[in-house]
Amino acid sequence: MKSFELMQSPLSGVQLIEAGAGTGKTYNIAALFLRLIVERGLGVHEILVVTYTKAATEELKSRIRHRLVDVKTCLIYGGFDTLVEAVVERCGDRDLALQRIVDALTDFDRAAIFTIHGFCQRLLNHFAFETGYLFDARLVQDDQPVVLEMAEDFWRRY
Repeated sequence: MKSFELMQSPLSGVQLIEAGAGTGKTYNIAALFLRLIVERGLGVHEILVVTYTKAATEELKSRIRHRLVDVKTCLIYGGFDTLVEAVVERCGDRDLALQRIVDALTDFDRAAIFTIHGFCQRLLNHFAFETGYLFDARLVQDDQPVVLEMAEDFWRRY
């Protein structure tokens, strides 16, 4: 496994950040989100962040939004942050970077930050006709009760 370098990480394709607790995953995801907004000019609705738990999802939303607010403050009032300076330098225009941050904050409610189950549910609902997915169906995280019921039904019949 290779070491993660935030500023050298490519901003295209799929990026997997996997590490133990307290190693900076949330910081790095928030920084990658910032880079995609400022360097690539993507809108928040064009960036997908998927994690495991609802708690982690809420933490990511909060930390990403706070990071964007901090960067906006830094760009408006000055202040030194090595990450901000590096990202703005890659963007090439401080005013453009600020405008992209302001737009991202304005549109932040559309940010695609989901649990794996939430993302799958959303896709299945959005593409219900294409997938043959029933509109009232739902994903279950614990299938043991359903499996038990099917097994009991089988035993009763046979």
